[in-house]
Parts: sequence; C-alpha cells; structure tokens
Amino acid sequence: MSDYNEYFLEGKMDSSEGEELKAALEATIAEEKLCLEQFKFQINHCIKQINIINKVISAGKGSHDLVMKKKAFEEEKTILNVAAQCQLCSFETKEKQKQLYFEKDEHQRARLAAEASVLMYERCDDFLQLTGKQFQELAERLLAPSDMEAFREARKQLGDFYKQEKTSLSNVRHNVGAHRDLDFMNQMDVLEGIKWPETIERLHRFEVVTLAFGKAMKPLMDAGLKQIGKAFGEG
Repeated sequence: MSDYNEYFLEGKMDSSEGEELKAALEATIAEEKLCLEQFKFQINHCIKQINIINKVISAGKGSHDLVMKKKAFEEEKTILNVAAQCQLCSFETKEKQKQLYFEKDEHQRARLAAEASVLMYERCDDFLQLTGKQFQELAERLLAPSDMEAFREARKQLGDFYKQEKTSLSNVRHNVGAHRDLDFMNQMDVLEGIKWPETIERLHRFEVVTLAFGKAMKPLMDAGLKQIGKAFGEG
C-alpha cells in the first residue's frame, strides 16, 4: 500500500494539480513572511514601551499607573511571542511541504522527511512548554470563558498529536535528525524506514492542529491589546 501511495502521490505532484499546489504554497509562504515582519514590529513596540517605562521608574518617577502599563505591555509581549512562534511554525511547515512534495530523489526525500520529523517534534514540545501553567493563568484572566475553552481544546489537540506521534518522531530526531546515532547501520535503518507518503500525511495532520492552535491565540492577542488600552484609560 505504501508503494501504491507513493506512486499515486508522485503522479499527483507531476500533474497540473501539483503545479497549482506549488503556486499556492509559494503565495502563502510570501504572505507569511510579511506576517512574521508584522510580529517583529509589534513585539519590538512592546519592548520599546517597556524600556521607556523602566527608565522613568529608574529615575524615581514611578507610579502605580506606570507599573500597570508596564505589566500590560509585558503580558502582550508574552502573548505575541507565542503567536509569532505559531506563525513561524506555519511558515516552516509550508516551506517543508514545498520541498518534500516535489523532491524526486529518494535519499533527499528521506532527509527532508527527517527534517520534517524534527520540526514536528520540537514545535509540539515548544508550544506545550510555552503555554504551561503560568501562560494558562494569564489566558484565563484575560479571555472570555468560551475563548478559553477553545484555547484549551486547541492545546489538547496539539498534545494528543504529540503523544500519538512522539515515539516515531523521537526515533528519527535522535538517530538521524537533531542528533546522530554513531552506528552507521542503525542510521541507515532509520532513514530507510521513513516513508515519504506517511510523512506527508503526518505533516498535514500536524499543520491542522498547529493552525488551530494559532487561531485560538487570536482572541488572546486582542484581549492583551484591550488590556493595554485599559491601562491607558481607553474603553
């Protein structure tokens, strides 16, 4: 079945449908580059405002009002960092899909599949760590109950994917990805065991759960901005 799936996918990628997919991926990658620049601008703005407030406080002109403004910017920076990581993950996933879908050489396919496995393992681990207890307490304080429930569900789906795929992803990561097994035959066994169609399917499922996780961050970004507005007497 795996050989059939590989043959079917190769035919699909060589067709006009494959050309359309490639063009769509390239357009999305270009759009996501712009989004990443926007995140850099927003995070830098928060950093600049925090630094300005710190200078005022250090000069002995601090007040409760300033402390609350600083807190609002710090919390928004924390939220934006996670959201930006989601955007970067989406960008990296699209780039890896573009490379993986259209590669013809079997050895290169295996290497790209190994890189995709490292990406999935490390991003899942990163997101679960970044949104641990402290972050969830922040989210619960800022979000409406329905939005908090959506965030928890998106995080759970991400965690479920990680739990289901962790053994396979870890095996690739620790033997031929981020680390390398010193036993040549073991390296070859792991590389040869990576299936191109299975990696494409797994990467698609990873994309689904990470996009949903990123979408669940939007209400939190908005809530953080609203908090900044309140600190400045707006709304």
